[in-house]
Amino acid sequence: MTEKPFSGNKYIQIFLGVLVSLAVLAALKMSEDVMIPLVLSFFCYLLFSPLLRRLDRLHVPRFFSVLLVMAMLLFFFLAAGWFILMTANTLVDLVPFYSEKVVSLDRLLTSKMSAYVTLPTGASFLSVLPVNWSSLAISSLTSISNKFFSITKVALLVYIFVLFLLLERHSVIPKLLAAIPRNKGMKIAVMFERITRQTSKYLLLKVVISTFTGALFFLTAIVTGLDLPVLWAVLAFIFNFIPSIGSVIVTTITIFMALIQFAPVWTNVFYVAILTISTQMILGNIIDPRLQGGQLNLSPFVILVSLSLWGFIWGLPGMFIAVPLTSVLQILCANIKSLRPIAIMISSGKSYQRENAKQRALERYLRKQDKLKRGEHPTAEHIQEAEEREAHDNYHKGDFILPENFGDKK
Repeated sequence: MTEKPFSGNKYIQIFLGVLVSLAVLAALKMSEDVMIPLVLSFFCYLLFSPLLRRLDRLHVPRFFSVLLVMAMLLFFFLAAGWFILMTANTLVDLVPFYSEKVVSLDRLLTSKMSAYVTLPTGASFLSVLPVNWSSLAISSLTSISNKFFSITKVALLVYIFVLFLLLERHSVIPKLLAAIPRNKGMKIAVMFERITRQTSKYLLLKVVISTFTGALFFLTAIVTGLDLPVLWAVLAFIFNFIPSIGSVIVTTITIFMALIQFAPVWTNVFYVAILTISTQMILGNIIDPRLQGGQLNLSPFVILVSLSLWGFIWGLPGMFIAVPLTSVLQILCANIKSLRPIAIMISSGKSYQRENAKQRALERYLRKQDKLKRGEHPTAEHIQEAEEREAHDNYHKGDFILPENFGDKK
């Protein structure tokens, strides 16, 4: 009889939790003009955190550390603004040339298709889609230039927020310890440090991998003679921050532009396709996972869902920060007992696979021992060896840290 009210209360708590989550997401979407610069500034701060910690260890005065970081951030924003304006103007000038190339490609494909299929007179691929591609491209590029003011406003807000985050970075932990009871304050401080270090490492490694990706796209464009090599390098760098989807988008766009430029010379198109796909396969599927390891411990399906969710809430900026945001939410859920099942479900599950493998190994050992004496338990040496292997795996698996394990993993 006592279980029914408890079960009812549990369902009520779940229902209220879902309502609160939906309300928070709706509030985030409605307040995107403020929240996007704030969240972007927080991740900019995390990106520079390793450099700031290194400067602190070298006993560089805080004033010079802040000045250096702000100068680097200002240079990045100015370079990005200059690149956007120059690229938009260059593409506007090239639109007539590429419009003619698109028309010639359409005629080529139509003639090839007519050899196998009987097409109506005057039919073509472009005629199926009655769109003025030239005017559409020019209007899209012009809209980018017109939105430059709003982009500048966001960049200015991010710059100001980062400045104040840098000025207060040494007072966050002491304020947490003073505002919250000692036992809980220390756990929250360690959790905050875990979030900053894990996210900083992810962002830093992502910048390194994205830089190599952009450089290889630039070399591909130079070697094959593809126009606008700097544009493809920058796009590869930017879209590499969007897991899975970003690499597919930038590779498809690059190959499509190579098809428009080089057709009917298919050799260069083939080279561009092979080099760009190889770059994404090697860096994205081999090197990046080896460098990241199990650092974020997120399920690939959850990553795709988070991309869709944050993309719906905040658009393209939300897709760029979807993965680190989801990682932060996972760490928070892992340290709240009632939300721990959520943290477990959105994890990659590799640690639990290792646990099952270890359990199966123990069961095989027991079956072997049954030949000598049925029901005999593992020896003390075997149990100690299994525990040592489990401790070693736990240290290297990169999973989130539960509250009772704080301090075990540095």
